[in-house]
Amino acid sequence: MRNAYNSEILNSFSDINKLLYKVSKMDADRNGLTVVQLKALYKISAQPNMGLVELAEHLKLTNSTVSGVVDRLVQNGLIERHTLPHDRRAITIRLSQKGEEKLEHIVLNESLLVQKLNKIKQLPAEDIENLLRIHKKVQSILSE
Repeated sequence: MRNAYNSEILNSFSDINKLLYKVSKMDADRNGLTVVQLKALYKISAQPNMGLVELAEHLKLTNSTVSGVVDRLVQNGLIERHTLPHDRRAITIRLSQKGEEKLEHIVLNESLLVQKLNKIKQLPAEDIENLLRIHKKVQSILSE
């Protein structure tokens, strides 16, 4: 029976991952962005003035990949780079006014991901707490 669980566990995580990507891609496509660009905007909004390395860590991508994403978001006027006065080589990034408006538009215009998350949040609090607790255990096991 335990071997049957292997397949069910892997399929469950794989299916959820695919569905999350599909919903995120639909949101991104509707707004002229890539999924990575959309994730970057959400992360920068939540933590303004973060550095490139920190953003790369949060997105779980290489610095060079994130550098390209940031370049495109800067070119599109959605984020701004700022140098630190005490270290001109270090930069921080934050949403521009246009980026804030874009993200607000995405959320207010019924982001599919936000809709789905709102439905998940309607589950009993105990179920959500158990889900998060188990996910943390799984993350810990997988990262050992």
